[in-house]
Amino acid sequence: MFAIYNIQGRRFRSSLEQLHKVHQPNAGQAPNLHEDVARDQTFSISGSDSEDTAETAANARHLQAYRKMLQLNERSVLVHAYQIMSQPVATLDSRTTLKQALEIFEKGSFQQMPVLNAQQSLVGLLTYQQLFKVSLHDRLPAETLVTEFMNPEVITVDPVSDVRRVAQVLYEYQLSALPVVNEQDNLVGIISKTDLLKALMMDPPLSLWV
Repeated sequence: MFAIYNIQGRRFRSSLEQLHKVHQPNAGQAPNLHEDVARDQTFSISGSDSEDTAETAANARHLQAYRKMLQLNERSVLVHAYQIMSQPVATLDSRTTLKQALEIFEKGSFQQMPVLNAQQSLVGLLTYQQLFKVSLHDRLPAETLVTEFMNPEVITVDPVSDVRRVAQVLYEYQLSALPVVNEQDNLVGIISKTDLLKALMMDPPLSLWV
């Protein structure tokens, strides 16, 4: 399940398919997921059926050997968002000023931070790239609140969402991170592209096949 939050609170919560309907990826920026698949599925028709059968059998044996090498079991497979998210999450208060935000980002070397209101509800997301732009190019006053230039709507993910769908949303919407929010609208973690790469590198039992 995925959700969208803004300054008024949660405005959407449903499946990835419904998310595509209410908030489509930017067609000019989002890479085409099917192009790489099409290239990977390109094959020669010159081989015989027996050759294809032998190759399929060989691939199956290789996959079985790889699984055995990793000593995979159902309990060790990474499937859900909560298994790879980072926590606790560093956040910004909605009353934080531009000057204060710059100091916080630079001191903590953050790339993005969720923005919470006084009730600790998610109302936005701010990236260092945005912060750098408004401070250097837009020349906003140092006293400007982060709510004036943060992302006004934030896509979030449920703790039990499939990690492959998390990766798909990050890829399609060209996001740097997805806050993890439970059914009670509580921020419980965050997943960045770095978290996904770490999981792939450090935890081979990542569920890449079904």
